[in-house]
Amino acid sequence: MGSVTRMDPRRERPETADDIGGVAPRPPCPEMSGPVPLPRRTIEARDRAAIIVDVGTGELGHSLTLPGTPEQTAVLRRYMAALALLPAPKSDVLQGLVSELFTNAVRHSRSGLPGGEVVATLHRLRGRVQVRVTDQGPYGDVPGTPHVREQDLEREGGFGMRLVAMQADRWGTLSEGGRTTVWFELDRG
Repeated sequence: MGSVTRMDPRRERPETADDIGGVAPRPPCPEMSGPVPLPRRTIEARDRAAIIVDVGTGELGHSLTLPGTPEQTAVLRRYMAALALLPAPKSDVLQGLVSELFTNAVRHSRSGLPGGEVVATLHRLRGRVQVRVTDQGPYGDVPGTPHVREQDLEREGGFGMRLVAMQADRWGTLSEGGRTTVWFELDRG
């Protein structure tokens, strides 16, 4: 089954549905012969899709809620690598991408404010691993959607989403309930 881990030594609070996100069951699919290839993700805005979880596998995923501080990046990397069960090269990619998304959540959202949190979820699905990083939403009333910036070698930073777009097999964003989720998938093969 799945697990929910809360990494918050400062205070305790009851778990809520917001901590792990709801999962809606899908009707069972007929068995297919052989693996079904999934389309490669592009960076076009029209290619964004909702997060779909195959609950038929019995694996509901693992969720970790971390304080929105930069020191937690290493904790998240180790946690995700241990749960993903990917070969070394893919595990390295997963750790790099989850670090980028966590750092972006801390730098560019309310998750980086005192008391802020970031929720990271990992799902081992048939033939792939899906990771979601959810922040507490943008500062103020100005909505912001994570996106790939135009390449500018003179600018410092701004390459995180480009790395996700280049290294993940699929990725996307979802804004819901004032929170922003960036997700990516890595194929096992």
